[in-house]
Amino acid sequence: MAISLILNAKKGISSRQLARDINVNKDTAWYLQMRVRNAMSEGDVLLTGLVEIDETYIGGALRNKTKKHRIAVKESRKTITGMEHKKPVLGMVERGGKVITQALKKAHGESIKPVLHDRIEQSATVITDGFGGYYGLDKTFSEHQIVNHEKEEFVRGIYHTNTIEGFWSMLKRAVIGQYHQISSKYLQLYVNECGYKYNNRKNPYLFQSFLLAALSVNST
Repeated sequence: MAISLILNAKKGISSRQLARDINVNKDTAWYLQMRVRNAMSEGDVLLTGLVEIDETYIGGALRNKTKKHRIAVKESRKTITGMEHKKPVLGMVERGGKVITQALKKAHGESIKPVLHDRIEQSATVITDGFGGYYGLDKTFSEHQIVNHEKEEFVRGIYHTNTIEGFWSMLKRAVIGQYHQISSKYLQLYVNECGYKYNNRKNPYLFQSFLLAALSVNST
């Protein structure tokens, strides 16, 4: 029953709500959820064709952090720029296909490019915004199309990042509406859950497919 409730909640279900639904304490519900999320990893997926790439940042506004945290971020910004107070997540989605997500420690070329090389076919056409971490992808992939959001360019023919941005909106609704706060330690498991549900949104045999995947994970 717990698996069915988790799979059917498009934007996630909190451990407290799951605990009420199946009549267990919240710690037991959370433990069950983490086991389910662990089985939702899809490590063998390789994207091809048109592949949209984007990054997002998970975490609350800096003004809502503790005073100690705010001071530390302000000090770091003397030498570092960007969303230092949030956790970056890299997303790749094959147009009309699956999404892959990867939580990162830092969002820059050195951390992003190895993930792209491992998860996308070299014959693919990759589409990104103008973020500097994506520069040079044309040397690895068949084609690299840049949609320059800073110049108010969001769609150029078939090239856009609207699909991955739509996935980000679903992920953030889950964080804001259900989970509220996610630690860096478990972030990958939470994005696994959202990615798995997105990839299987049209699967009429989702429950059976998940059980087979879970058995495979537990047997290794």
